[in-house]
Amino acid sequence: MLLGLAQPAEVLPKANEMAQRAIAHDADDPWTHFAAGYVHMMARRTQAAVTALTDAITLNPNLAIAHVILGAAYGFGGMPEDGLHHLAIAERLSPRDSTQQPGVLTVTGMCHFVAQRYVDAASFEHRAVQLRPHFGAAWRTLAAAAGMAGDLDEATHALSEAKRLHPTLSVQWVEKYYPMVREQDRAAYIEGLRTAGLE
Repeated sequence: MLLGLAQPAEVLPKANEMAQRAIAHDADDPWTHFAAGYVHMMARRTQAAVTALTDAITLNPNLAIAHVILGAAYGFGGMPEDGLHHLAIAERLSPRDSTQQPGVLTVTGMCHFVAQRYVDAASFEHRAVQLRPHFGAAWRTLAAAAGMAGDLDEATHALSEAKRLHPTLSVQWVEKYYPMVREQDRAAYIEGLRTAGLE
């Protein structure tokens, strides 16, 4: 969904139902709570996401990816410093996880974006796409951050890569589906993408 490869209106209700069934089947499995937290985050339900992801971490304090997604939930929910705190925990728990690193970088970039540190946001997103060149979410946030930072060349290049990976990307898609909860954060994200050339 975050990559633009699924229709959230179709996928989220079914994913939520499956996660709740999994929790009912085995409430002691941290992955069931992780799944529920991810779905809540994508649906812009910050408090429910935080609760579910905190439950996952309580069940397995070493589940680094739960800290990454909890960091994302806080960032998308307008609490970037809380998000960065959990990303730092994830890095300490799993410092050599090369599969997780691009995700940590892009969520870190998004947290800096929400905190209006656009140059920092662009820097983290740039590092994410260097590690994973087909990472559409990172390209998209790089375009928005570079646009807000006034780096038009970087912004337009990043947007072209984002659109190559997510051809249906539009302002309407961001407004409707991107999991940033606060209207002012989505407005800044859209402004950066429009600066990069998104319609």
